[in-house]
Amino acid sequence: MKLFTGLLTIIATIALFTACNGGGGFLSASGTNNEVFVVIDDTAWESAPGRALFDVLNSNVKALPQPEPNFTIQQITPENFTSTFKMARNIIIPDISSIYSEPKLSAEIDKYAVGQVIMNIHAPDSASFVKFVTENKESIVNYFVTKELERVSKWLKNEIPTPVPRVQQKFGINIHFPKGMTNVTEHPDFYWATNNAARGRKDIVIYQFPYTTETVFEKDSLIAIRNRTLGKYIKGSFNSEMTTAKVYPPDYRRIEVDGIFRAELRGLWEMTTDMMGGPFVMHAFVNDNTGMVIVVETFVYAPESNKRNLMRNLEATLYTISLPQHEDVEIVP
Repeated sequence: MKLFTGLLTIIATIALFTACNGGGGFLSASGTNNEVFVVIDDTAWESAPGRALFDVLNSNVKALPQPEPNFTIQQITPENFTSTFKMARNIIIPDISSIYSEPKLSAEIDKYAVGQVIMNIHAPDSASFVKFVTENKESIVNYFVTKELERVSKWLKNEIPTPVPRVQQKFGINIHFPKGMTNVTEHPDFYWATNNAARGRKDIVIYQFPYTTETVFEKDSLIAIRNRTLGKYIKGSFNSEMTTAKVYPPDYRRIEVDGIFRAELRGLWEMTTDMMGGPFVMHAFVNDNTGMVIVVETFVYAPESNKRNLMRNLEATLYTISLPQHEDVEIVP
């Protein structure tokens, strides 16, 4: 049951790039999560091209309660781009030269190290470079964010090779949780795991319902479903219920991950009569083995703390999801 066929419009960021698998590296790429190295000389970095690229990378993460940049940016000059820095996980190399007739992007995967991506941005002159990176801001950001999520999801599956058994039994999907998600609450067709931490609390919620129509994957429908479901099962002080905050209209898109079409909702949650709140990301898709719509949602609560890395590390859980072979599925309510 492949939904959205003929209806799904995906701006696939990776389609903008010509990826080359260099395979020249055997060591794993280094650096911290969400860090990008820009290889550019000091003069260009302080001029219009460098400032335009900085503004793209320094743009705010979507759906966080306070401004945080998408990436930590490290500028390095070409002469200092030696073997140590060539091991970085995310690298951008601007290339402005009259040999190019028009701006374009290309990507090299694993050129110097495993798990590395190098983005080359070519342009014939400074003005076209600035225009190009500004117009392609979202694609550039999404490309590196997706690579980070894929890296963390791969690490999660290596760290904990076995998918969560109870989720397999209850929903017929494979998913790998980070360590510490030991506090579990269950209801029919509903599963909630949390680390219940006083600082940096992480939560994962999974629920399902029968698939009847594609309209269930529309933005307003998903918001109504999450408000109804989470309001019913997630309660707080003063008779409060979890709901979707209206101060930030959720971002919505349709994507494909490992061949599964998903509707993604990204926004802020809050408790109706309490002061608690934070960011969330939801993926909804159809389990072809069961005919059920599966909703998996991650959210965090970390007041007075930065949330970018915390949220992205938890969001990577969504990229560990897979469907087992049909004959291997045995649903146990």
